[in-house]
Amino acid sequence: MTSRRGIGGLMFAAALAVGVGLAALLAGCGSESGGVSTGAGVAGSSNTVTVTGKAVVSAMPDEVEVTLTVEQDAATPQAAMDLASKTAQRVVDRLKAEGIQDSAIETQNVVLYPVRTYDPNTGKETLAGYRAQNSVKVTVSDAGTVGKVLAAATETGVTIISGPVWRLRDRDATINEALKQAVANARAKAETLAAAGGVQVGEVLMISEGGVDIPDNPPIYWRAYDLKAEGAQVAEPPINPTQLDVTATVTVTYALKR
Repeated sequence: MTSRRGIGGLMFAAALAVGVGLAALLAGCGSESGGVSTGAGVAGSSNTVTVTGKAVVSAMPDEVEVTLTVEQDAATPQAAMDLASKTAQRVVDRLKAEGIQDSAIETQNVVLYPVRTYDPNTGKETLAGYRAQNSVKVTVSDAGTVGKVLAAATETGVTIISGPVWRLRDRDATINEALKQAVANARAKAETLAAAGGVQVGEVLMISEGGVDIPDNPPIYWRAYDLKAEGAQVAEPPINPTQLDVTATVTVTYALKR
């Protein structure tokens, strides 16, 4: 049988152990401030701070894309497709004559569908004919040729244009610069936090890339409704490329020192 005194001694020892552990935990929590982790006093561990850095670097695009669409209506699907195909071929031939390489011209989409009209008085639909579309994508590296492409394509029969879409083809240098600046931004944040906590930033313990964002600008769509016949002279529209913002983020963990 266990004596009352023995039970009391066990209870006192357990309470003392819990109290010591709680005091150590509170001491560790009290030493954290503003995202600066000061560690828990475990042998071999280092005080650290983890921050996220971000940078935006702008660059001029080196590639531009436009999509040109021919649209033809006819009474039969065969006639609509034939008209669209012949017009699209004339467009491609004209683009090549303007100096656009064959490798820069790509068939994007071919569509054929019935056109129906709705009579609100009867609630019935009537087949009005068929519509065929043929779209080609043109990709060039010289922004100065875009206006010539759009004018030539419209003169030859294109009625729907999408673009220009500006892109970065050679993007490595811009990405590397954005990452470099993001790391510098992380370092500046770490030094601000460390100064507030009365410590100094030490060596890098871990670094990871959060991501790099290179957005394409959205295309602009327009139709050449006012062209009644192929061959009409079209002035080259002014085309001014826009800068693209490359955004990079990194997460860095630094050691802290007194």
